[in-house]
Amino acid sequence: MSNPRTITGYGKISLLLATALALLATPMVSPAMHDIATHFKGQMESDPSGRFLVSLLSFTTDTVSIRYLIKFILLSTPALMIVLCSPFMGWASDIWGRRKLLIAALFLFAFSGMSGYFASTLTELFIGRLFLGMSIAAIKTLTVAMVGDYFTGKERDRFIGWQGSAMKFGGVLFLLLGGYLADIHWRIPFWGYALAFLALPGAIFSLYDPKKPDATTPSSASKAIALPISIPKVGFILISAFMASVLFFMTLVQIPFFIPERFAGSPGEVGFAIALANLAGAGIAVLFYRFKERLSFVTIFTLIFALMGLGYWLVSVTPNYPLLLAAMTIAGCGFGLIVPTQSAWMLSEVTGARRGFGIGLVTTAMFLGQFASPVLIEPFIDPEDPSSVFETAGIILFGLSITYAIISFFQKSKRDIAS
Repeated sequence: MSNPRTITGYGKISLLLATALALLATPMVSPAMHDIATHFKGQMESDPSGRFLVSLLSFTTDTVSIRYLIKFILLSTPALMIVLCSPFMGWASDIWGRRKLLIAALFLFAFSGMSGYFASTLTELFIGRLFLGMSIAAIKTLTVAMVGDYFTGKERDRFIGWQGSAMKFGGVLFLLLGGYLADIHWRIPFWGYALAFLALPGAIFSLYDPKKPDATTPSSASKAIALPISIPKVGFILISAFMASVLFFMTLVQIPFFIPERFAGSPGEVGFAIALANLAGAGIAVLFYRFKERLSFVTIFTLIFALMGLGYWLVSVTPNYPLLLAAMTIAGCGFGLIVPTQSAWMLSEVTGARRGFGIGLVTTAMFLGQFASPVLIEPFIDPEDPSSVFETAGIILFGLSITYAIISFFQKSKRDIAS
């Protein structure tokens, strides 16, 4: 590092906590989506935002249901803002520093997230999720870029694994808490966003910018923009992150409706099923550096798609809730490798001066997948057969796994010839 100062243990914990919050937006309220849809059903035509979104979504399907509308507001709306804001947040942090921007983002995250508790109209719910997306764009981009600032080599791979694990463990906690609170009332889970206040002291007192921008150099911003990156390599990373995200987020989109319809499950059972997948992912993410020691990034994505495909196919054929939990555990092992792999892959391709911008791009790809997931998945949903969408996704994932295995083989052959 260009700065001899090292991050303290408390700083590492603070960074992991802030990272975990970036995944809080969806899991906390996901178990309550069924009840939220029921509450706002009467506003689809009377609320301005409801009418606008119904008109917008009508281009993707013949009939826009309240469930589709609520999924779009709660999941796709924050994702859209993350897609739009992440590259800018990364670029701004490359020039002006990351710490102050992260502190402001944590405040915005807390207040915009909690606003859902007070929302009485679809418009209020919609606006709150827009600002929530802006805050997540900053948190997700800055926390990963800071790993690149503070660590190098194997130490970086190890901490990225811990960071991915923190996101999954956070997902476990937030889903279980969200499911429990949703059983009380659908509004209560929105208070979970106040957990951002726990990360603020560490962000204020323990995190730092290892290299402050040189305010006396007028060209510092232009240099940050002009430094080249490998477009083909970065493009492949972004495509991989996007596809993995689309197929990962269908769990959060579909499971809250699949379990009640297939097994008459409660919001708590929905939360537990998704939490179990996150718990499996958390355990695998901690071991990411072990995978990285032995496998290329493309090979790891081969494994990710294979595990997700097997898990989803088993979900489609499972006859009962306990076996569904086993299937979700298998898929969760694939989930756990997505974030650390795409983060480490991008950090390996971008320079320090472009680190924030590069992570902003991969964050955009990830959440573009979240935004697109409900839209891309909707045509494959059969109301008469809730299992069919998971069967289709499993087949697609198996195809992706085979494709990436072939790419990995040719890459290895090329390296062997070059050596």
